[in-house]
Order: sequence, then C-alpha cells, then structure tokens
Amino acid sequence: MKAALLKSYGDVDQFEIADLPAPKPGPGEVLIKIEASAVNPFDLILRQGLMAQYIPLPLPAVLGGDAAGTISALGEGVTGFAVGERVVADFAANGKGAHAEYGVVPSTSIARLPAALGFEQGASLVKAGLTGRQTVEALGVKAGERVLVSGGLGTVGRSAIQYLKQIGAQPVAGVRPERLNEGRGLAGETLDITVAAASPSFDYAISTAGPVAGNLIGHVRDGGTVASIVPVPEGANTAGRVIVRELYHRTDAAMLDAILASAASGELVIPISYTFTLDQIGLAQNAVAAGAPGKVVLKH
Repeated sequence: MKAALLKSYGDVDQFEIADLPAPKPGPGEVLIKIEASAVNPFDLILRQGLMAQYIPLPLPAVLGGDAAGTISALGEGVTGFAVGERVVADFAANGKGAHAEYGVVPSTSIARLPAALGFEQGASLVKAGLTGRQTVEALGVKAGERVLVSGGLGTVGRSAIQYLKQIGAQPVAGVRPERLNEGRGLAGETLDITVAAASPSFDYAISTAGPVAGNLIGHVRDGGTVASIVPVPEGANTAGRVIVRELYHRTDAAMLDAILASAASGELVIPISYTFTLDQIGLAQNAVAAGAPGKVVLKH
C-alpha cells in the first residue's frame, strides 16, 4: 500500500511516499481502506519531535489521527460492523496512522459515516468534533449560561461553539479584531481576545488558542472554570484564581456517532480549507502551519 512515511523527526522534507505491506486486523480490530484523512496541528508537533519524550514514534512512522473510508476486513471477535460499511476512525499517535491507503484500528474507535456526509467531511470531524464537545462537557454548563471560547473560528473552537448552541448555552467567540464579524455570524456574540480584560465577566471559558490563553483567563471571574487544550501561561492564573481543567482528546465512539449525526443534520459545520493528495503531505502540513482557517484534508 502507499503511505506517507516520516523517515526522521524534522521538517516536511522528512516525508516520503513509500510502499508498505498492508496491515492485517487482529482480534477486536478492523482494517479500513482509507479514502480521506485530516492533518491536525498535533501532527506537526509529532513530526518535529517536540513530543518525542512523551510519545516516542517508532521511526519511520505514519502520522494521521483522523480518517474516513470503508471497512475492508474484520478481526476476530468484531461484531456490529460489516465489510463495505462507510466509517470514520480515530487513530492513536503510535506511528501507524491514517496517512496511508489502509489502516487498522480497534473497533471501539470507529463510527458509521452517515450517507449525507462525504469522506472528506467525515475525516474533518473526528478529533475536532470530539475535542470541542469534550471541552464543553468538562465545564458542565447548562442552558442559558455564557461561555467564552478563544480561537472560536478554529476547528475545535467552532465545534465547541456549535455544541454550546445545541445545548442552549450562549457562546461568545473570542477572536482577532479582523474576524469579529465572522465570529458574530457563528456564535452571535464576539469579543476581541487579543485585548486584556478590563474586568472579568465570565464564569466559564474554553481555551483553544495558546497565544491568547492569558487574556482568556483574565476574562474569567474568581472561582470560574476554564477547560483548556493549550498550556496555561506562567503567571496567568495567580494563586489558582480560576479552576483550569486541562484536557486531552479521548476516543469515544458513542460521542462520534452524535457528532456525525449533528454534522449530517447541519447543526455542526467544520469548513475544509484545503484538499491535497496523499503525496502532497508536505504541502498539507505547511498549510496547517500557515494557519489554514479550516481543516486540511488529504484525499487518498
């Protein structure tokens, strides 16, 4: 099979398109013929070796955490799925990722792709959809409560904002000044997240953008709660003034089902900025590094 292989940690010149043996599913696993995969900022961190101390890759490695395709084979003991079904898959960061023609994942890491969604859409929804929804759930917000979301026009921020609207909460998109109108169209209310707060006015916030994480915390009242997927800047939360719940994406097939249903109904929209071919993996990663406003997808 064709795969985008990372030979060594470094820049995008460390990728090569290689022919590898197609994997076989073990007990409890499924083999997927991958039609599309997404490139996430985390892939760039892995490529550069910035997480090697915590997530050492077995180089050469195949990256990619989000995929959509069809089931090609079922491992022993897998029930509830059939060969030929369209699915999305949440791949682990183990060097056997989604940027290949075939991939193997546990059957607990897949969900059926609704007929209303294409493969590229499916691949764009996995980690962005899960992470956005999990940040909201970590806050425990209820209908009517206001929640500030930094990076509100990023893919995780969009996912969180649209889920907040689904549950009846009131999202406020924290965005750069030139994107205030766009943020207002998505969330209904916006603020310039690049400006420090004159006084805190939120009980809840979601932090998805590292450069403005300190500003976001400044908008939260004493005792308020922040769900964060980015590091908290040193000194930003003096004496633990607010509660910070640091989150890492987790695989959740039932939640994926709900996310895909929301996307199929139009309640969740994650825009795709660029679509590249698998052998354009370097261009795709560079597009993410340059700040593509939506998902960057590889069509296999």
